[in-house]
Amino acid sequence: MKQRFLAVFTCFCILFAFCACDQTERPIETSAPTVTTEATLAPVTVKLASGETRIRVAAAGDNIPHDSVLETARTDAADGKEYDFSKIYAGIADMIGGADIAFINQESPVGGAELGIAGYPNFNAPHAQIEELIEIGFDVFNIANNHMLDKGEKGYVNTIEYFNSLPVTMIGGYTKSDYDTIRIVEEQGVKIAFLSYTTLVNYGHKDDLSASSQYIIPYANTADITRQVGLAKAQADVVIVSMHWGTEDEFGVTAEQQKYAKLCADLGVDVVLGHHPHVVGGVEYLTGESGNKTLVAYSLGNLCSTMLYARNMVGEILSFDIVKSADGAIAIENVQVDPVVSHYKTDTSKKDNQNLHVRYESRVYLMRNYTETLASAHGSQNWGAFTFDDLKKYITDTVSSEFLPAYMQ
Repeated sequence: MKQRFLAVFTCFCILFAFCACDQTERPIETSAPTVTTEATLAPVTVKLASGETRIRVAAAGDNIPHDSVLETARTDAADGKEYDFSKIYAGIADMIGGADIAFINQESPVGGAELGIAGYPNFNAPHAQIEELIEIGFDVFNIANNHMLDKGEKGYVNTIEYFNSLPVTMIGGYTKSDYDTIRIVEEQGVKIAFLSYTTLVNYGHKDDLSASSQYIIPYANTADITRQVGLAKAQADVVIVSMHWGTEDEFGVTAEQQKYAKLCADLGVDVVLGHHPHVVGGVEYLTGESGNKTLVAYSLGNLCSTMLYARNMVGEILSFDIVKSADGAIAIENVQVDPVVSHYKTDTSKKDNQNLHVRYESRVYLMRNYTETLASAHGSQNWGAFTFDDLKKYITDTVSSEFLPAYMQ
């Protein structure tokens, strides 16, 4: 599945061509996060039973191209490049590259430079960001979220067309005619269906898609979820549902989240990947009507962002094994939450276009490689003091210890 290296991507683009949440620039000293040998995906030491297949999945939360993230990538760029995102994501590259399948929620359109590359509040990420995410190993991209219409219908259409030109699986962007076409990733002979829903788009853009448009927003509702899960189960061995839901900055679970999580469990979904609150959420197994177990991660939090407060700096990479036994039975095992920290610095002598202190040198760290020294230098300290232990507590107060690595116990 790991056919993701930039050389492959570049060749693909050449063949295709022949066939077809607020930043200001500051010169910075760039340095990639230090990656220890622990930074690889949690090792799986289980011995395979006869005829058994194990597939390791890693799922990351909201990837938000804030202005300061974009400015960091511009500052990091050299050799004639406009952007270089490699140092931003270096701290998670080994973990993502170690998975058989890696999922991410892209919290923005990728509508092309002609629509204007932009950060908060109406995002539009450059292609270079997606190219780097592919390079490190992401291969399932969700685009159904509240920012999906930030650049209107044209941005949505361009984003769909762009992702469909890449050697990845995109979910969350559909035409009406292909909405029920189930997106399936096949790995080691196991077919994994990915479905995607959002409970909202930003209010100022909710009417950007006309009733006559050939495109559709995959809003969460009982009828569509029930129908599409049924279609997915008929075609695939495993069903994973992406849900953009919940309340921003709230650690608790809303009634709406409970409703759709229970619906997914009763329908026999294997895993639900939640995002939107920009803070971490709990992880649990729900029991469905037939006695099945559904793994639900209510909020993966932020992967990369330059939001202001400490609570928004911590996210989760959820990893798990899809296990198919010789008799065809499916189980989800070896579930682990690896926390991540969105790190940046702040220049208090300058203000950005939101009249906030300038944030710069955005980097993503695995929490296992983070330190008290880094925490004390975090630019978010300017919006409220915190310690490294405070960052850890966002995880330990929210996620059951059964899903946490030893160093977080």
